[in-house]
Amino acid sequence: MIKSLRIENFIIVEKLLLNFEKGLQVLTGETGAGKSIIVGAIDVILGGAIRPGMVYEESKPAYLETVFDIDKENKPLINLLEKYDVDLSENEIFLAKEIASNLRGKSFLNGRRIANPIVKEFRGVLLDFHSQRDQQRLFDTEYQLEVLDKFGSLMHQREQFGSKFRETEQKIKDLIKLETKEKELSEKVNLYHYQADEIDRMQLKNGEDNKLQTELNLLTNAEDILNQAAQMEQIIYEQENSVYDTINSFISQFSRFEEDNPHLKKAVSSLHESLANLDESISQIREVQNIIAVDSSRLEEVQERLNSINSVCLKYKRNIPQILEYIQFIKTEIASYTSNQDKIKQFQADIEKDVSSLRNMADELTESRRKAAARFEEEIEANIKKLAIPDARIEIKFDSDNGNKELINRLNGLNVTGQDEIDIYFSANKGVKLQSLRFAASGGELSRFLLTIKKILSDKLDSRTIIFDEIDAGIGGRTADLLADFIHNIGKYHQVLCISHLPQIASYADRHFAIVKKSGAKTSQVEVSVLEENEKREEIARMLSGSTSELAIKHADELIKKVRGAN
Repeated sequence: MIKSLRIENFIIVEKLLLNFEKGLQVLTGETGAGKSIIVGAIDVILGGAIRPGMVYEESKPAYLETVFDIDKENKPLINLLEKYDVDLSENEIFLAKEIASNLRGKSFLNGRRIANPIVKEFRGVLLDFHSQRDQQRLFDTEYQLEVLDKFGSLMHQREQFGSKFRETEQKIKDLIKLETKEKELSEKVNLYHYQADEIDRMQLKNGEDNKLQTELNLLTNAEDILNQAAQMEQIIYEQENSVYDTINSFISQFSRFEEDNPHLKKAVSSLHESLANLDESISQIREVQNIIAVDSSRLEEVQERLNSINSVCLKYKRNIPQILEYIQFIKTEIASYTSNQDKIKQFQADIEKDVSSLRNMADELTESRRKAAARFEEEIEANIKKLAIPDARIEIKFDSDNGNKELINRLNGLNVTGQDEIDIYFSANKGVKLQSLRFAASGGELSRFLLTIKKILSDKLDSRTIIFDEIDAGIGGRTADLLADFIHNIGKYHQVLCISHLPQIASYADRHFAIVKKSGAKTSQVEVSVLEENEKREEIARMLSGSTSELAIKHADELIKKVRGAN
């Protein structure tokens, strides 16, 4: 709850420090006195929009600060404080907002600068503004379901289901990952089997491609080689004036003079070597003639084999040695592969069991909700009729989707809250058909509907500060008495800050603040005072009749006495 509120240089407030207590805190004053400045400051501190005109004296910043007592039973608040490592030893925290003249705001938590989204997280667990936006939440079927579960004390049952649902959901995600991995591994191993078979059939050998290429070159040019060999042998040995005979002739002629001149001797020797070289050349050519032949079938065979080798090398982007290494790798992978099918089947069996359990839990939760809904309808009708909607009728309609219960659909029809969607149907008038609340209720009816729900749930919600800003507009008579009683009942379980024009509400106040605006020559100032018992009587008298006459005071006393008697 809010322990204190400090306001400096804000709108028409120079300095103000207010202390609040438990229960119903009522703020009253004439129209235009500045009552909404108080709740406006709280709104801005807790992340509300900063608007022009909020800085009173533009030469210095506005500063707003509120101190909250920590309720250690409020688990969402405690979790949030732990999340952001906030010290809990003092059992209180303070949130502050500094607004510069350019309307830039800085937020602080216990003096530490924090971002606005974090502020709004704290707003959600510390504060409840009864506002038009809050009314719009009534149209949200998820919010309606949450309200029903809180009314029926089903939150523990719902959380148990949600925990089991998330656990099962994670199992399904793990199973999908395992199935995906198994599929990928299986496909990879199948590919390896295919590749191993393909490579094995090739019976590749290191260096085979080079040997085949050499043989191909010979086979391709065999006819030319043989023709040239035959021609060479004929020219050297067989034809008239052959090369061999010509060289021999020169050897015979120069041999007569070789002793006379060293150069001639060397020339003769070289000619002998030339004959020897020719003989060796012819010998080698004959060897070639012995090993090659014009063989078109072998040529085709070599070409096909070499094409196959080149094709597989291109396909695997590896040469023969690398392919031979690769096939050893994939055979090792194939040998080491272990299927996860057994594990998958066990997973599926576990999930099927979990889903069956979840559906039973969901059915039990639905049954509990339907019973709670019948009671909730009665309570809402009984209470909202007291707020000047005497012919109100309520019906909570269920849409429970049991879904396809086959495992393949797994959690179909279930979500973290169960299997139910609800929609609150409402009619304010006799003879008018029930319709969804979003279509059936006016703004005033929505406000009363929300107030009714808060009153019914007041003892079931985490303790927080609830702010009502002039929700009593246009209300009087017996309805005003009932509205005051509603708000007072909420104040038994929560701190309530209520800006009101109704003396009935003021008479219930545990702490009554009077707000007045004092206008000077150039500026106006808001002043707030906590009323003592006699001052409270006078303020209620003013609210009743616009004066503090003896008769008005008497009426105020009667109202206060009536409230005390009711308590």
